[in-house]
Amino acid sequence: MIWSYKMRKTGLFILSAIFLLASVSFGAKTKYRAFTPTAASKSVFLKTGAKQYKYFTVEKGTSFGFQATGPTKIKIRTRAELKSDAKDGEYEIQIWEGDRLIEGRKAKSKASSTNIGGQPEEIGVARTILIHVPKGRHSYRLWITSEKFDTFYARFYQQVKKAKKTEYSAFKPSEFKKRVSLQTGKSDISYYLVDNSGGVTLSVVGPTRLRIYCRASFDSGMKGNAKFSLGLFEQGKEAGKFTGVAKLSSNMNFKEMGDIIPSRLHTFTFKVPEGKHSYEVKKINSASPNLALRFKIMKDGLGMIP
Repeated sequence: MIWSYKMRKTGLFILSAIFLLASVSFGAKTKYRAFTPTAASKSVFLKTGAKQYKYFTVEKGTSFGFQATGPTKIKIRTRAELKSDAKDGEYEIQIWEGDRLIEGRKAKSKASSTNIGGQPEEIGVARTILIHVPKGRHSYRLWITSEKFDTFYARFYQQVKKAKKTEYSAFKPSEFKKRVSLQTGKSDISYYLVDNSGGVTLSVVGPTRLRIYCRASFDSGMKGNAKFSLGLFEQGKEAGKFTGVAKLSSNMNFKEMGDIIPSRLHTFTFKVPEGKHSYEVKKINSASPNLALRFKIMKDGLGMIP
């Protein structure tokens, strides 16, 4: 296995160097999180400055197994334990899957400021290898060999997947009593009015999420801030309640209600459970004559009842 590797190592090292150089700018944007490999046994804490990092011991000539589910990227940071008669030197890092060499590189080691909790052993500088894991579950083995060093330390990192941004689409109530237009300077935005008796009915299929945009209304007799509550009711029972403190907005008004000033925008999120639902939306305990609302729903699994 090792002999087959040596026969092709020149081409492999050139290819690895290309990948490593190409990954420098990408790595600056990619976030990684340390993880414990499946074959982890002996570990040590290496101290760099005031910080300590957990590494796993890898002896020369022995393989170290770990698993990964792709697509993802695995980064392995390695350090050699230096000897009194070998303060620098080379070692080779190899990653195998079964009898197939996945990745490999030659690393040069020299003394660093890192140590094992103040112990006399000197630890070499960190050398990293990057693995592009294809789709599916994979079992890999880390193999490190050297003519100068016997003990190595490895720390494993996996790419952190970016959280998928939730996208929302405009959602129109199935029933409403009055729709008004908010003038924003750029365009007009439709809002639906609710008061203590209701005014809006939402028909939706869950599970999904509704985003509710709310502006309380101020009439000429209201001053300062105003507390408000908004409720969603299903078959007469309260399914959700949202509260806020309304403050007057500036340079905005409703086309249809020149004597009413809208508040600043409040945004709420309501989780709709599984199944078909019909919610009546009402104003609760508020000095405002009404609340102006608009709605959005998650695009994934759009849950509108026709």
